[in-house]
Amino acid sequence: MTSQEGSQTISLKLLIDKKNNRVVMAETEGDFVDILFSFFTMPMGTMVRLISKNSKPATIGIITSLYKEVEKLEEQQLLQTQACKSMLLHPRNPYENMCRKLKLNIDDTEPTKYYICADWNCSRRESGGLYTTFKNVRCNCGKMMDKEILMAKEVVAARPDQGDGGRVFLGETNQFMVTDDLQVEAMSPTTIVTLLHKLGVKDMGSLQETTLSIGSEEILNLLEGSLFSKTPLTDVFLRKREFTSEGLKYEMGDELQSSWDYGSSMTLKLMMSKSMNKVLYAEAKEDMVNFLLSILTFPLGSILQLLGGKSSLGSMDNLYNSVHRSCDYGGGLSCLLQRPNLCRGFGCSSNPLNVNETETAQPPYSLWCRSYASGQNKTDPYTGYLTTKRPNINAITDCLSQLRLVNPKSPTSETVEHRGGFVKRPAKFMVTDNLVFTPLASISSLSFLKSAEFSLDDLEVRMINVGWMEALRILKASLFSNTVLTDALVNFGLKIPKQEN
Repeated sequence: MTSQEGSQTISLKLLIDKKNNRVVMAETEGDFVDILFSFFTMPMGTMVRLISKNSKPATIGIITSLYKEVEKLEEQQLLQTQACKSMLLHPRNPYENMCRKLKLNIDDTEPTKYYICADWNCSRRESGGLYTTFKNVRCNCGKMMDKEILMAKEVVAARPDQGDGGRVFLGETNQFMVTDDLQVEAMSPTTIVTLLHKLGVKDMGSLQETTLSIGSEEILNLLEGSLFSKTPLTDVFLRKREFTSEGLKYEMGDELQSSWDYGSSMTLKLMMSKSMNKVLYAEAKEDMVNFLLSILTFPLGSILQLLGGKSSLGSMDNLYNSVHRSCDYGGGLSCLLQRPNLCRGFGCSSNPLNVNETETAQPPYSLWCRSYASGQNKTDPYTGYLTTKRPNINAITDCLSQLRLVNPKSPTSETVEHRGGFVKRPAKFMVTDNLVFTPLASISSLSFLKSAEFSLDDLEVRMINVGWMEALRILKASLFSNTVLTDALVNFGLKIPKQEN
């Protein structure tokens, strides 16, 4: 996804309470709200990468550390394919084309490209060929898929991503009010008066209007502020403060008390300290590590939907609940943000939370490659494009063949219907309480316990199944905690049976 030029700006009108040095609200025609709503389409890995550009970035729980662990991974040792590392460090936005229409787009992810096999005959077979959105994925013929093809206009026109009257996510409402804690309302005199009463503003003389020209730097600061502050407009535009995660508190809400069970579960063997009631590490299969890594690909909106809009992340819950209100009074395409799913190919088989792949980025139409065999350059024997319908054939040498999307995580050229995972299998891992994972070896685990100076009498082994509820707790803990396994699996009072000898 191409980031906007640094000189691009938008105008934002603020109402300021001079007496208390705070922003009362922002008034906008919708472009600013579109940008705020786009935060929900961003995968967590993208957020970590963008926030890290700040001089003193705050950390998003353990997810920031998980991202750094992936940066250090040796691709050939643990990951299924070369594309896996790129997928985790630069996860794709499921609404990439929509966000490219924003007046300010801070996402620096490269636009999606499409590749077919270097041997063009692979794409001309009657049985159909393969295509990929990552360069150098291996074709089922053994060659690399490194020949770029283009997206046809028919595909672009068929997508519901054109926005409404220049807007991206919003509908017909002309003016919006954005409060300091990121509640978005349709603008009206009554909503302003109600807000002033709520804030206890009695002296109208203390109110001042000012208009700012804001660019990508301010939007990036707002992204960080929305995650870590209850008053991000004031903190970004008036106080110019730096954000930390110290004020965030991890608590289990009602949404984490559910006993729902979707049938998918993973088994963990926990090594516990009895005296501290703390998880030292867990022995896990590749399914658990795949789940943890896949969190980097989850769009923020999907996480908030899973948590019932009660994430406790700064002002994000207010902004997310405003998406629901915008659906009620016109909506536009904002209803898509209530649960943005994954781009096709990013889904993981071991996902007890059932975050599904979306069909928006790659629509469910028949995709075709068109190759030209006449008058071609000898060094570039073919060109092609993806389209949703069969174009007119102008020459008998033209060729059309249906293409199927390859799962970039698959080392054997399986299609996206087979989700698979990021790490090689079968494998076992040692996962520490702060989600550092390494291939399991008896000597390394004993060395870990010895270095921590735990006595054998203090150690206890417990077994636990991680299903939907436990996975949801791990997800929420990863946003705040540095002791994720302990907080998610022990401190909730779960009765985990001891392992029988």
